[in-house]
Formats: sequence, structure tokens, C-alpha cells
Amino acid sequence: MHNPYNRSIPRTGLRARQRRVRAVGILPTLITLGNAVCGFVAITCIAAGMAADTPGAAALQYQNAGGLILLGMVFDALDGKVARMTRTASSFGTQLDSLCDFLTFGVAPAFLTYGLCSQGGVFGERVVLAVTTFYFSCAATRLARFNVETGTEEKFHREFSGLPSPAAAGVVASTIIPWTAISGKWAFAETLKVILQGGLPVTMFLLGVLMVSRITYPHFLNKIFGGVRPFVRLIELAVVGLLGVIFQELVLFLAFFGYTVMGPLLWMRRRMLKRPKPATSGAAPNQMDRTLP
Repeated sequence: MHNPYNRSIPRTGLRARQRRVRAVGILPTLITLGNAVCGFVAITCIAAGMAADTPGAAALQYQNAGGLILLGMVFDALDGKVARMTRTASSFGTQLDSLCDFLTFGVAPAFLTYGLCSQGGVFGERVVLAVTTFYFSCAATRLARFNVETGTEEKFHREFSGLPSPAAAGVVASTIIPWTAISGKWAFAETLKVILQGGLPVTMFLLGVLMVSRITYPHFLNKIFGGVRPFVRLIELAVVGLLGVIFQELVLFLAFFGYTVMGPLLWMRRRMLKRPKPATSGAAPNQMDRTLP
């Protein structure tokens, strides 16, 4: 007698579930893990800053955390490029990259904001906790959507759907660094801290919304360094680098903030300049309805 419950699992499905990673690109994987190391060490610096005895010591730890988040962006920008150059791009690298990005650009910026704004900030600890939780949840959603919708080829990395999580983390890190750099040195440092503690949670909420939105953002690194460019582009980059060295406390914030608001501004411009579709012409008159002469 045939038992309907005695069905064997299809061999194709069994092989799919038992698929193993047998080889990985060593150099891209090490670069990706460098991103994760930056995120983890940044979290330890934030914890040390929250437990610091003096505001100066706390500011130094927060500044170190912000610098490590920015350093993680360097690793994140290199790993995919190196993988495609060495022809070792794979699904394993994509998944590992997203896990490391979530740690460095999702958890670390959220914890940094919580550490700075939950102690004596304008908003209460409960509000700050809710906003930072919302932020890293949006970062996780953004990265998962990116993995599903994006391939490993170069053509998939020319623009982004939604604000990239490294850019969102860059806004937070570059906001913290100027304050910590002038903390205790300038007269208006405490006033700036109050403004920062009040505005950063609101900024985190908006960054989370932009990450899961469908607003298109260009891939600046590919546009600037990809392919052959005019010689004047090299001069422009040198001038920008010089200004960055002179105004290093503010130039990163202006760069990340400008990139973040560029997406919504371009989206609004396209909506405003979008031409309405011409009205469809009426149907041809019926031959039977024409009046005979």
C-alpha cells in the first residue's frame, strides 16, 4: 500500500540546501573584515566614552569612534572594487559585506548617537533609544534589499536606490568629530553640544527614512575615479584635498550632508520638471455617423 507521507525530498532541493562555500577571495575578504573590525572597535570606544569620568575624556572616545566609522568606509569602498578587479566577486562576499556594513554603519552610529544624546540631552533616553533603534532597523532593511536587488557586476554599482548606509553613517560621524575637536577649546562648544544633542536624533530619523526610500543616489566614487577623465579633474581633486586638510573639522560634514540632501533635491527637481503626458486625441468619427451631403 502506497504511503502518501513517504515522499523523498527532491535531489535538486537537497543539493541546494547542502551547497557549501569551497573557495573565497582572500584579499577582498580581509578588506571586508577590516570594515567589521573598525565597527567593533568603534563600539568599544563609545562604551568607554559613556563610562568616562570627565567630558574631555568622553569627547576623545567619541571622536575615536567617529574616525573608526570613517575608516570603515575606506575598507567598504575598496573590498568590492578589489573583488571585481581580481575576478573574485561572489555571493559570499556580498553577504559578508552587508553583515560588516550593518555593524559599522548601522549599529555603531546608532550606539554613538545614543551615547552622546541619552545623557543630559534635549530628548529623553526613551526617545533617543527609539530613534536609534529605528535607524539601525532601517539600515538592516536597506542592506537586505540591496543584496536581493543588486548583482556583483560593475553595472549594478553606478547608482543606489535609497541613501547608502555608509553615507548615512558618515553624516553621524562627521557631525560628532567637529564637536569633539573643539570641545573645551572654544567658548561656544557647550552651546554646540546642546544643539547637537537636540538635532542629532531628528537627523537619525530622517536618515533612516532616506535609506529605505526609493530616491536615487549616484555612486560618486565611480563617477569621479572611474574611466578616463580630463586633466582638470585632477586639479579639482587636488584643490578639494587641500581644502579638506585646512578645514578638516567641517569639510567631511559638508560633503556627507551635501550628498544626503542632493538626493531629495534632485528628486523634487525631476518631479517639478516632469512634463505632463499629452492628452490622447479623440477617437475617429464613425463613418455611419457622418451626415451625407
